[in-house]
Amino acid sequence: MRTNSAQPTKNLLAIVHSGTDWLWLAALVVLPFASYLSLTGMVVLMLTALCQRFDSIRQVLWQQGYGLLTLGLIASACFAINRSDAWLQLANFLPYFLLVGVLTTDVWFRPPSIALSTISQAIVLGSLPFSTAALVEYIVRFPAFTARVSDWGIFEWVFDVSFAGHRAHGGLSHPNILSNYLTIILGLGLGLLVGKLRGGLKECSPKLTIVIAVATGLAGVGIFCSSSRNGLIAAMVLLFIAGFLVRRHRWVWMLGLVIFGAMVAGLVFLGFGGRSLSLALFTQDPRIAAWQIALELIQQRPLVGWGLGGFSHQYVPLSVTDHERLFHPHNLWLYLACDTGVPTMLLFCWVVGRTYVAGIRRLIVDSYHPVLLSYLLGFTGCILFALFDVTLFDARINVLGWFLFAGTSILASSKSVAIATKSPLKN
Repeated sequence: MRTNSAQPTKNLLAIVHSGTDWLWLAALVVLPFASYLSLTGMVVLMLTALCQRFDSIRQVLWQQGYGLLTLGLIASACFAINRSDAWLQLANFLPYFLLVGVLTTDVWFRPPSIALSTISQAIVLGSLPFSTAALVEYIVRFPAFTARVSDWGIFEWVFDVSFAGHRAHGGLSHPNILSNYLTIILGLGLGLLVGKLRGGLKECSPKLTIVIAVATGLAGVGIFCSSSRNGLIAAMVLLFIAGFLVRRHRWVWMLGLVIFGAMVAGLVFLGFGGRSLSLALFTQDPRIAAWQIALELIQQRPLVGWGLGGFSHQYVPLSVTDHERLFHPHNLWLYLACDTGVPTMLLFCWVVGRTYVAGIRRLIVDSYHPVLLSYLLGFTGCILFALFDVTLFDARINVLGWFLFAGTSILASSKSVAIATKSPLKN
């Protein structure tokens, strides 16, 4: 008797492919906890994708402008003041361009798949340990508590740090890294909650909605505990956008006023990381001097820049108060213009901006779909944070930022973003 083994084989390959795709979810959730393990898994997934659909990935990246952007970055490296460092720092960009190509060509992420919805919820829920740790750390750093628990082994991670001030890092190495991470979480969470209030996420269980709300709220608390000024500014902008979208609900405005009042009261009585709230805290910020240095360097080499890492090599020690070394000018656009040249910076803005604008247009057309809204708000948090800091040197933040961007690209270009919101995290 002859048996047809083609169908079982096809089914087996489909199961294996589906299991491989769900590894993206695992890698993204594990990312803040075990970055090396997560990044290793992503590299394997990306190499597998290249073997499967190299032509489609290459075509998408070229059509979206990443080919020209890569050439611009390589050109800046060729004319860099320190070529070895510039070539090395290309690793902060080129692998993430490939990540976008891999994700946007994977059918598993396309609507009506629940993948992007499930991953956004999982990332928000995965932030709970870090925001909770930040709150505990902030409390422990008060002098009254520090005097009692400073020699406790369980709190060794709180005091064994390289930064000064009453600031929390939540286990993510630095308060600014924590703040940027939680800004992403805040944007994702607010998008999901606003979508729920506007009638989306109908199949999302009340229990899951409550947990997402708690995680989102704690993310805001964690941002405050990090004492990051740009983090707080980004958080306030995201809260204002979310409040505007659900402005018909009066209780939301009342809650917003309470949150805003609590933040102001906290800043007045607790300050920024032990620093009293004052106008000088902003007018005399070292960033202003760093921006001036960057502008001077841009004027000297506007076309190809100084090469990635060039700002730090050209920086004169103590040019900015109390800073022996300064690795970047604390603004992403000044950093790109200084290190890669103005044309490459503008090309970067065009490549990213066209997708971001397309996402906003699609959001309006599709009546503010919650998943697209959450990805856009999360990426907006990245943009706002980049106005006053550059955190792309941290692979965890870089991966999350480019993943949000890829998700926005997928949803903006799909024929319909009527994504099923019922997910394995429902119950």
